[in-house]
Amino acid sequence: MAEPISAPISEPIPLQTQFAVYASGYLSTSMSNMAGMIIPLWVVLTMDPSAFTIGVIMGSRHFLPAILAIHGGAMMDHLGAKRVMLVFAIVGMIVPVLYPAIPWIGMIIILQMLAGLATTMSWMGAQTLIGQVMGGNPVHSGRLSSAALLGNLTVPLIIGAAWDHLGVWGAFMTMSLWGGGMVVAAILLPAPSKELSRGTDKINIRDFIPRLSGYLEAFALLSVPAIAVVVMVSVMRNTTYAVRSSFYVVYLDSIQFSGTEIGFLMSAAGSLGAISALLVGPVTKVIKPVILLFITVTCAIIFISLTPLMATFWQLMVIAMLWGASVGMSMPLMFSIMARAADSKSQGKSVGIRLTANRLAASGLPVLMGGIAEITGIGNSFLVIGVVMLASLGGVALYAQRVIGPPKE
Repeated sequence: MAEPISAPISEPIPLQTQFAVYASGYLSTSMSNMAGMIIPLWVVLTMDPSAFTIGVIMGSRHFLPAILAIHGGAMMDHLGAKRVMLVFAIVGMIVPVLYPAIPWIGMIIILQMLAGLATTMSWMGAQTLIGQVMGGNPVHSGRLSSAALLGNLTVPLIIGAAWDHLGVWGAFMTMSLWGGGMVVAAILLPAPSKELSRGTDKINIRDFIPRLSGYLEAFALLSVPAIAVVVMVSVMRNTTYAVRSSFYVVYLDSIQFSGTEIGFLMSAAGSLGAISALLVGPVTKVIKPVILLFITVTCAIIFISLTPLMATFWQLMVIAMLWGASVGMSMPLMFSIMARAADSKSQGKSVGIRLTANRLAASGLPVLMGGIAEITGIGNSFLVIGVVMLASLGGVALYAQRVIGPPKE
């Protein structure tokens, strides 16, 4: 791999800054986890839709992030992550309570797009700050990943219990409360440095208008082999999240699991994921980061695909935990490799290009899986998607060996 362009930052990071970054990661991914549980359950309960319609609704959450992630990253490079995160955190706080108030499929799709954009911008901001403020340090990358994956452990239990005991409105109000937490975390973040932003005090409407130059600069980053490979591997990894946040819940509901039981299974991933993320630093001293990234993503694909082959709750629990360990370790690897491969003024755009690729894949996958489920059944669709993902990852591995070459001893 090419030598890092960004040098690690050696100065100690203030505890308030660390807390705000990690909290932003936890809360934004928690919101996505909540939506991945509650939206499909609520839609099935109130509308009795087809599998294809569920796929469209869940896929729509990724539509605006797919289009605007690069622009969001460019704004963060230009204005600083704090300002952008604060605006979208407010949106993330308001949108959840509108779902049960407007139970119409067309409006749900619109709300899904807005909610997806809001949580994505907060998550992007946390990742951008790992590069801008923390220099891509694997320790801080691991901590952010661990905080984010704690959402897999804690939030499904909370939202599952809210669904069972507080009803629809209680569940959506819980999501809104989490959005309020994102607002507080954004307020606690440090102001952008003059080197990383133009230093203006206010954001004007022109800042929210996408510019072609930002997109061109972001796509130019794909000429860096390490960034290109991580983006492609990230897509494969993120497809397992797309499966988990759509038809995983529907499948568990179809085999008569309660909301609380589904919450336990969703939480199982976080139990090992949060721990495995903290192990990246020591493990990368033994295994090269890129190789470890391919290993962990391969495991993530296999474990999510095995879901319909598990016959009992405890078997599902085991593979959920193994999936969580795999994605937990792969997350900080992506953050660290990309942050060190991009210069200090391109951290937001590098995050944006990766998330754009992820969201494009995540927008289409639930729709594709819905179509496959209509033909083969929901259970078989896990296996079909798994085979396709593994074959695709194999192709990316061959490409990586060609452009990066074998690791040097």
